[in-house]
Amino acid sequence: MAAFLPPAQTPASRADVVCEALRRAILDGVLQPGQPLVERELADMLGVSKTPVREALKQLRSTGLVEVVSFQGVRVRELDADYVGKLYAARASTEPSAVRLAVQRLGATEHAAAHTALQTAAECASRGDRTGMGIANRAFHRVLYTASDNGFLCDFLDRLQDLTAFAATTGWRLRATFEQEAAEHAAILAAVEQGDADLAERLAREHIEKAARTLSETLPDAGHEG
Repeated sequence: MAAFLPPAQTPASRADVVCEALRRAILDGVLQPGQPLVERELADMLGVSKTPVREALKQLRSTGLVEVVSFQGVRVRELDADYVGKLYAARASTEPSAVRLAVQRLGATEHAAAHTALQTAAECASRGDRTGMGIANRAFHRVLYTASDNGFLCDFLDRLQDLTAFAATTGWRLRATFEQEAAEHAAILAAVEQGDADLAERLAREHIEKAARTLSETLPDAGHEG
């Protein structure tokens, strides 16, 4: 896993660098759902002291990628259909509304950053980089909902970003649906840039709900050893 850790630029940035290395390892599946995360072992693998690892694990707990389990300690979050269903229900209840607000606020306009994110996702897909694709897709969604200029909605949705990427990349390893999702992203962006708030909201909701159904069919039920 040491390959995931680039050289730190300053001592102050070491915890962030370690956090990004662990985040990438979780999204890549190098660190598996349910896998224990022992500070000393991670520090040895990454060639750092325990202190930045401890701080990084705190950051990852705040994103939901890492959880603390009684009598077991810290581990990579387990994903099951029930947990992911709740995650996507939260998104479906908020993100389409944020997209609608964004279109109403800006009208018909081009979103260059969204096009860049989709291009990056396509390039990642072509070389089999599913983690990079998941991160690019999250960037695409974020461009659209942050244009709403509603800090409450954006802060909430930002907190779901890493978990959504985790669910997506885990699901893709079980069933590849990214080509279909890419087409749905293109349709959402077209509606947004045409200034059609109703259509953009509907397509965003359908996209999220379809992803939730696919994951619920792919991931194990709660309590099931899969």
